[in-house]
Amino acid sequence: MKYSRIIAEFYGQAWALREETLMAMQELIRHQAAGTKWTPEEIRERIADANAASGYLGHENLEARYLAFDDEPMPMLAKGKRSAAAPGSVALIPMTGIISHRMSMMSEISGGGGGSIQSLTEQFRQALGDGNCKAIVFDVDSPGGSVEGVMEFAQEIYDSRKVKPITAVFNAMGCSAAYWLASAASEVVCTPSGQCGSIGVYMLTQDLSEALKNEGIKINVIKFGKYKAEGHPSQPLSEEAQAFLQSQVDAVGAIFVKAVAQQRGTSQATVRENFGQGRSLLASAAVKAGLADREGTLDSVLEKYGVKKTSGSGSRASAAAAAASGSAAAIEAAMIETARLKKLKARTKPNPDDDPDQDDDTLCECKCDECQGGNHAQCSDEMCADPNCGHPSRAAAVNPKTTPALTAKEQEAREADAVAAAAGECLRAMAHRRRQLQVH
Repeated sequence: MKYSRIIAEFYGQAWALREETLMAMQELIRHQAAGTKWTPEEIRERIADANAASGYLGHENLEARYLAFDDEPMPMLAKGKRSAAAPGSVALIPMTGIISHRMSMMSEISGGGGGSIQSLTEQFRQALGDGNCKAIVFDVDSPGGSVEGVMEFAQEIYDSRKVKPITAVFNAMGCSAAYWLASAASEVVCTPSGQCGSIGVYMLTQDLSEALKNEGIKINVIKFGKYKAEGHPSQPLSEEAQAFLQSQVDAVGAIFVKAVAQQRGTSQATVRENFGQGRSLLASAAVKAGLADREGTLDSVLEKYGVKKTSGSGSRASAAAAAASGSAAAIEAAMIETARLKKLKARTKPNPDDDPDQDDDTLCECKCDECQGGNHAQCSDEMCADPNCGHPSRAAAVNPKTTPALTAKEQEAREADAVAAAAGECLRAMAHRRRQLQVH
């Protein structure tokens, strides 16, 4: 059978994962094994639709990084730099997508990305051992995953509370295996639009005996050991095998409940009765029940540690909402940029005898510090050659010899690129909006 290794791994383990996501993964594997071929984009779209239906809007592949008030973010685990933090930094570690023991084919089945226990552990240990890092913040957005490695890493996080402050922020989902890990932090925060919980474990089995019978196929299992090949998909699941698998799931579930009770400082009975009984709770209900300590955004947590707001550090739920409502703004931006480029294209060559000190802002398209401060006469060719600028300066405008004017083809290409970029933003905003409508 095609994809036998993937199927064996999928059905042969216990999952602490939102049911909607796992069902989408199961459907994908079933179709792939039957010969249906999808592009990576189609796979991600199907997983994203299933996630959106349950309130999980997906994630972006973020890198772990050190943040400090006056410095730019510094990537963690940089090559040749095991300790890259500036004094007083905060380690921001993303815990996003499907949680798995190691990055494997499951990361692709789950729609790309994913949170590897192996990678998370390495990043956590680096931040814990860095003397310049004063706190660790987990940026959590995950429906959960497999249970392998989770209990061990959760215990390591819990034991490290006495070393440094550790905060987990559900931004905007922390369910099942992700909640197991995040609840081990010193402080658990849920963004107001977020959700967390889904404390439970389950396992899937596959019975293909009737399908094989209809196809005239009979599989003989030759085995050594009474229980070897127990639960093989070619045969119905026996009552004895069913009872054993249930005992395995119950055992992992009991460990899950015990760990959450210890990490949240409450009783196992409270976890069983009041922590959702397998359901996830919205932020306010989660705080009331004790799954989280308080409501708050990722930015507010970072500000508490003295870190300024940084690009990409805010709420992904808020960002998705902003993108969903921003399609009109994207179109308007495209129109404005198109009009600006047409105006620039139609501009005649300036007279070299023009006064370079004349106060005419329309001649300066430069974004350098001098021009932005109104000191156009101080704008030099070197400044405008900066790759972050890319606009003709006033100095270039009054002296065409320093910077050659763009050709008609170059202008047209720039105009086309600007429109295409704005159109892409528009399409992404529409996709976010469609997923949000599916949620509601």
